[in-house]
Amino acid sequence: MKGIVFAPIHMTQRYVHLKGALGEEIEKVVTLRGEKKEPLIVKLSSVSIPDKIEVELNAMEKGRSYELKVKNKVKKETTYGGLVKLTTNYPETPQVWIPVSGYIGPFVQVRPKVLSFGRMSKSRLQQLKRNGRVMRRLVRVLLNNGNDIKIGKVESEKSLFKVVTKKVTPGRMVQLWVEPVLEKLKEGPNADRLKIYTNQKQAEPLVVPISFEILQAENAGEDFLDGVDELILDEDHDELDEDEDSF
Repeated sequence: MKGIVFAPIHMTQRYVHLKGALGEEIEKVVTLRGEKKEPLIVKLSSVSIPDKIEVELNAMEKGRSYELKVKNKVKKETTYGGLVKLTTNYPETPQVWIPVSGYIGPFVQVRPKVLSFGRMSKSRLQQLKRNGRVMRRLVRVLLNNGNDIKIGKVESEKSLFKVVTKKVTPGRMVQLWVEPVLEKLKEGPNADRLKIYTNQKQAEPLVVPISFEILQAENAGEDFLDGVDELILDEDHDELDEDEDSF
């Protein structure tokens, strides 16, 4: 069965989601159109979050259609939600409520925010050393506004890990393959912090905590690696180019 449900006011969207990065102009437009013979009159009644959004209502076709512009005003990383209330002269729809949500992300971000190599027994670690095997985990640095991201330098505070970089999307994303320095790992928890500097003056250095636990030999049967699908165990990995810089 098919049918037509009459709506006195047609709206291009029922809610507004403002999503973007710091420094971007983030704006959405909702169009309202009267579907009755009688002229439509729409007025802006209230905005629940006037400190976060700028709202403007304009008549596009007098008595017939209106355009509601909703623009982000926030200048920091945050999320928010609120409501825009409109009133109309149509008795069937005297009020129109439009939910508004916002997500303002960082200028530059890193994924994941925390890097873990899981746990491994001491005997397994020694075997990897003997075989010359390499463990690698991937960190991505993303530029959310612009197209000229570059990595200036990468520091490992305790030098327990080293990094090889590869640019993937020109100007927008850089991959960092992180490898533990096996000779420096000790029995028990190993914690370090990766500090990533970029060419973006608006962004603070990115900090990624890294962990890798080495178990005692008698716990060899308890070996496991978190997120094994993301962990590379190989001498040569085709994701890495020979001319890449090493930090």
